[in-house]
Amino acid sequence: MLTPLLLLWPISLVLTWLVAEGIAGRPFDRALEYNVQALAQLVRSDGLRVEFNLPAPAREILRADDIDLIYYQVLGSRGEFLSGERDLPLPVEEERETSGEVMLRDDVIKGTPVRVAYLWIQLEAPGTTPALVQVAETLEKRSVLAAEIIKGVMLPQFVILPLAVLLVWLALARGIQPLNQLEERIRQRKPDDLSPLDDRVV
Repeated sequence: MLTPLLLLWPISLVLTWLVAEGIAGRPFDRALEYNVQALAQLVRSDGLRVEFNLPAPAREILRADDIDLIYYQVLGSRGEFLSGERDLPLPVEEERETSGEVMLRDDVIKGTPVRVAYLWIQLEAPGTTPALVQVAETLEKRSVLAAEIIKGVMLPQFVILPLAVLLVWLALARGIQPLNQLEERIRQRKPDDLSPLDDRVV
C-alpha cells in the first residue's frame, strides 16, 4: 500500500504542473488579446492602401516589460509589412476566415518560445483580404508564476505525504495485530492439540 502511494506523488506533481501552467497563462493571454485589439484600432484603410500609425510613447508602453520581451507585427491586406518585427512567424493562411476573432498560438521567434495573439482585420474596402496584427510575448513570467503555484502545492505535500505514510503504517500495524496474536497462540499449542482456538482479542 505504501508503494502505490509513493508512486502517485510524482504523478500528482506532474498533473499539478500542467494545471499550474494553464492557470498561469490565462491572465497573460488576456493581456495579449487586449494589446492586439488595441493595435487593431490603429489600422486604417482609405480603399487604396492600409496605414498603421503607432505613436512612439504607445510603442514604448507596449514594450515596457522588465521580464519578458514583447514583439508585434502589422501586415497590410497584400501582406506588405507596415510595422513591428519583420521576422515574426505568420499564422496559417486558412485562419483568415476567422477575421475579427483574436486567436492564440505557441510559436518560436529568434530561437525563443513565445505566446502569440493575432487578429485578422477585414478592411472596409470590398474585395480586399484581411490585414494582420500580431503580438508575441516570451514565457518567462508564465514560468515564474507556474513555479510559484507549484511551490505552494508541493510544500504542503512534503508534510502531508510523510503523515499519510505514518497513518497508513499505524493503521496496518493495528489492523494485523489480532492476526499476530492468533499466530502466537497457534505456535504455543501442542501438535496434537485439536481443541477450538480462543478467538478473543487480548
